[in-house]
Amino acid sequence: MPPGNSLPFDSNLVLVLDQAISSKASRAGQIVPAHLKDPLAVGGRVIAPAGAPVKIRIVASSPADIGDVYGFVDVFFEPLLLADGRSLPLRAPVARLEPHVSAGHESTVAWEDTIEDQVIPYHFLYHIFREGKNFVLNAGSELPAHTEATLTALPNGTIAIETPRPLAQSLQMPKPTFPVEPIATPFGPAGGPKSRKTPAPGPTPAVTPAPSAPASPTPTPWPTPEPPTPTPSPSAS
Repeated sequence: MPPGNSLPFDSNLVLVLDQAISSKASRAGQIVPAHLKDPLAVGGRVIAPAGAPVKIRIVASSPADIGDVYGFVDVFFEPLLLADGRSLPLRAPVARLEPHVSAGHESTVAWEDTIEDQVIPYHFLYHIFREGKNFVLNAGSELPAHTEATLTALPNGTIAIETPRPLAQSLQMPKPTFPVEPIATPFGPAGGPKSRKTPAPGPTPAVTPAPSAPASPTPTPWPTPEPPTPTPSPSAS
């Protein structure tokens, strides 16, 4: 593509406030009007003129409070309405607007409070009831904005708006390569790791009776001997 035929993703735009934003006066849900400072052109074609309206939504706000608590405002940029009726999503580089306090300023204030506590009696009460600073951005102030899509001039003269694809998110947890034990044993009889659960009872194996020993044979009695028959003696003739 020739130079100027594409506006990359996350390009910078400048918005000008038409109404002030203050941590003390702004409220959540409020719409603050603003406009585009410079015209937005792609491929030699102006798709959003200078002064195109932009809406800034106040998401949350908190005023300054005692104890040196600073106020803040959370903002959200609504999409920019283009000349052809389509919308270009925008993003605020800094969603929370609050007073800028450097580390050097904080250390200096802490050092001054320490010295004054030693010199001025009851100066510690001043720390407790000292109110912080409110954030104020007056009308006419400039705010940076980033584009959330790529604009490309096509050969047929149209402008393509391409938003990035959403990140692929898996709903399944990856399986660990080693068994993971819980930090604490879950409550209830069903808790605990699977390795500690009582195994389900299985079928009871049938008991085979041991073979009985063969009966010992009855001993055969010995025959009783009969008395000998007397031999007759010979008679004299």
